[in-house]
Amino acid sequence: MGRGALMATWRLACLGAVPALLASAFLVACGAGPQPKPPPAPGAPIPAPRVIAGDLDAHVLLGDLPLRAQHFGAGPVSVVAASEAVEGERLGAFVEIPREMCLLVYARASSSIDDLDVAAFADEGSPIAADEAPDPHPTILFCPPHPDRVYVSAHAATGEGLVALAVQLVPRERASDVGRAVGARGALGQGGRPAEAWPGLDDHVRAHRQELGGKWEEFRKVAVSVDARAPSFVAFPLEADQCTDAVIVPDDDVALLDVEALDDRGRVLARARDGSRDRTLTVCSPISFSGSLSIRPHVGQGLAAVVLGRARGDVARDLSVRPDIAWSASTQSLDSAKTARNAELAKVGYAAPWQAVSGALVIGRRTTVPVDFGHGVGCSRVDVVGGAPTALVDGAIWDDAGSLVGSGEGVASVTFFACAKGKARLDLEARGRPGPFLALVRHEPWQNAVFSQHPLAAARMLSRAAMGASAMLEGTAATVRSVELEATRLVSFEENVAPGKCLRVAAGAEGEGTGVDLRIFDRASSDELDRSHGERAAGVRACAPEGAQRTVRIEIRASSGKLDAIVGERVTP
Repeated sequence: MGRGALMATWRLACLGAVPALLASAFLVACGAGPQPKPPPAPGAPIPAPRVIAGDLDAHVLLGDLPLRAQHFGAGPVSVVAASEAVEGERLGAFVEIPREMCLLVYARASSSIDDLDVAAFADEGSPIAADEAPDPHPTILFCPPHPDRVYVSAHAATGEGLVALAVQLVPRERASDVGRAVGARGALGQGGRPAEAWPGLDDHVRAHRQELGGKWEEFRKVAVSVDARAPSFVAFPLEADQCTDAVIVPDDDVALLDVEALDDRGRVLARARDGSRDRTLTVCSPISFSGSLSIRPHVGQGLAAVVLGRARGDVARDLSVRPDIAWSASTQSLDSAKTARNAELAKVGYAAPWQAVSGALVIGRRTTVPVDFGHGVGCSRVDVVGGAPTALVDGAIWDDAGSLVGSGEGVASVTFFACAKGKARLDLEARGRPGPFLALVRHEPWQNAVFSQHPLAAARMLSRAAMGASAMLEGTAATVRSVELEATRLVSFEENVAPGKCLRVAAGAEGEGTGVDLRIFDRASSDELDRSHGERAAGVRACAPEGAQRTVRIEIRASSGKLDAIVGERVTP
């Protein structure tokens, strides 16, 4: 084929005028694909990849959210942390918050992360607010009261990729607008109205505390935004040897609240009791720590009022319901616990134990220990001390006839008083953690002929008079009397309290009736100084100022039916 004919065929092939088979021979010539570069000449060096310093831009992930929040009143954005995160990884930092400002916290991630969570914690680890909804757009907003600084963190729950965590300050008066604009969840502080303006809130609290019993001091009242998609948190402080009671009342926009009390490690201490729309829980603690309430409705998004009250730890023995106990397991060996308890009791005049029985406690099963109170007349004391890791011990003492002699409960130890003689059995159970125990039986120094008239009532009186985790009887013994109680009759008597002294009055009861209502008044002014109400025992205290004697009037009655009661008095500094 000549040069002219070849050129003509090439043109026709490029124009599709020749059969495909022929045209395929000219694809390269038609420019149908890129031509590979020739390999480098033998021996030519291959260049190293070029590295460019820098980080992925976290602001790209945040999108227009910072500007939207600023438009409604928030301050400028600060990126707390930005990093690649794998599933289960967390990133975060501390953020300082002005006392009167709210804090908006949010995290966003690349599309490879399907579930992202954010949370804010106080210094001791108590959660303040969190968004754990199963989505990649977690956002929380919380307002005063709050700590001066918080730790905010983001958690990649599912997937891996780039995560950005950011914060913005929000004036309190703009919190509602900003929260709605960005879809914030968690705790919104005072919400849309103050808790004081909650319709009927005081009536709810008054009815609960009256039914619960005891003397409570209200110390916090707050309205909290709640959402079915994520829990909200409220600080729930517990002091050593004190009880804290919570009443949670939702508005009409939410229903079926789940309420839990958490310790500073996130462990569940108590769950609110089911019942009406309101939720209540009561927690007593032998130790101090900063806990939190977790509140989450099953339905809706709205507000809940939270009212917190506190009382002395001995109020636990006056309550109509059994409170939950915040506990930590014993860390002492059994020998160390025994030595410490014997030394404590020896200092206040107790003799050495005449019987010691050891054993092991398990969860969910009663352990029976035989005890012998001898043939003498009077009351005995039984100290059950637990070795590590024993926790939450309760039990009861029964005589040979099957009658209850005494009962009690404690965290790592428990003390029983028994006004009986002869052989008996001690039933024990661990409700927190299993472990070894030792039961020590000794003579009780506080004796009175009246105790033998109603032994179970006397044992309950002694238990109510004992103070603290070691159940010590403080001060010196004074008057003891036996009284018959009825719901329709008030028993009263007067006592003089010496200058600078206090009078502690304890009552224990037995019989067919229920409820012991005990009060103490200043005789001159008729002011009520203290009150106590328990199912089978109660205790009150009154003190006289330095340099002046005080005369008090004690009143006691049964709540229903008839009871036989032993009333004992002790004078303390």
